[in-house]
Amino acid sequence: MNDELITVVIPIFNSSLYLEECLNSVIDQTYKHIEIIAINDGSTDNSMEILEKFSLQYSCIKIINQENSGQSVARNKGIDIANGKYIYFLDSDDYIMPNTFEILVEIMKANKIDLVRFSADVFLDSTNDKINQSKYKFDDIFTSGKIYNKEEFLLLTKRAYSASPVLYFMKTQFLIDNNLRFKPGIIHEDDLFSLEVFLNTNKAIYLSNVFYNRRIRPESTMTTKSIKGRKKSFISRRIILEELFKLLNKYTDENESMLIKSRIKKITIMLGRNYNDLRFKFKKNEMKNLSIPSIRKRYCYYHFKHKLSVLLNKIK
Repeated sequence: MNDELITVVIPIFNSSLYLEECLNSVIDQTYKHIEIIAINDGSTDNSMEILEKFSLQYSCIKIINQENSGQSVARNKGIDIANGKYIYFLDSDDYIMPNTFEILVEIMKANKIDLVRFSADVFLDSTNDKINQSKYKFDDIFTSGKIYNKEEFLLLTKRAYSASPVLYFMKTQFLIDNNLRFKPGIIHEDDLFSLEVFLNTNKAIYLSNVFYNRRIRPESTMTTKSIKGRKKSFISRRIILEELFKLLNKYTDENESMLIKSRIKKITIMLGRNYNDLRFKFKKNEMKNLSIPSIRKRYCYYHFKHKLSVLLNKIK
C-alpha cells in the first residue's frame, strides 16, 4: 500500500448537479497525495461526462463504470482496489473543507489510532425538511482531541451514534484486517458497516472540526417520500435487524453487545413509529419474515403505542 496516500471513494448516481463541487473539494485539498476512485453506478444523467472531463485534467482520478447496483457494491469495489494507506468515503452530492486531509493524516500519524471522527454542517437544497444538526455534531458528548480506548469509545458512541461513514477517517488495512464491507442489496447499509467499524476500533479520537458539508435534497435515499422508496427503506431496516442479531454471536464483550442491542432497539422503534404512510398489512407481512419472535412482539408494541399516542393527541 502506498505510504501516506489517501484513497477517496465516491459512488456516483445521477448527481451531475453537484458532482463538480464534490470533485473540486478533493482536488483542492491542501494535502495532495490523493487518489480518487469514482464509481459511476449506472447514472443516466451527464455524471459520466463530468467524470471524463475531470479525469483528463487530473491523473489522480480513476473511473469505474458499473450497472446500477447500489452504493454498497460501489463502495466495496473502492475498498478492493484502494492503493492508499488511508481511506475515506465521500458522497457525490456533498463536499469537504480544503484542509480536511492535511489535519486528519497528521492526527493519525501522531497518535497511531484506528479512527478519527469529526463533525459536519448540514444545509438544505430546495427542500422543506427540518435539519437535525445534532446528528452531525457531538461536542457535548466527546471531548475534542482526546484519545479514547475501546470501552470509552463504545460507551460514548451509544449516545453519539452516527452511521454515516463520511464522518470518520481510517486506515485501509483496518478494513482489510477486520473483513469489513458494506452489505449489498439494501439501503441504510451504513448502519451495519459503521457499527462494525466502531466495534473493531480499539483507539479513536473525536475532533470538533467541521470538515464535511452534507446536502439535504429532495428524493434522496434519506428524504424520499415515494411509497416504493419507503417500502424499500422498511424492508432494508428489517434485514438490518436480522444482521444485528447475528452480530451478537460475533461480538460478545459487554460493551460490544451493549452497543449492538441499543441499535436493535433504535431500529425496532423506528420501524414501529416512522412508517405510518405504509399499509399495516404490508408491514405485518414483512415483519413475519423476521426470524426473532421477541423483536416482532416489540415492533407491535411500539407500533400500537405510537398509534394510540397519535389518536389521543387528536382527541385533545
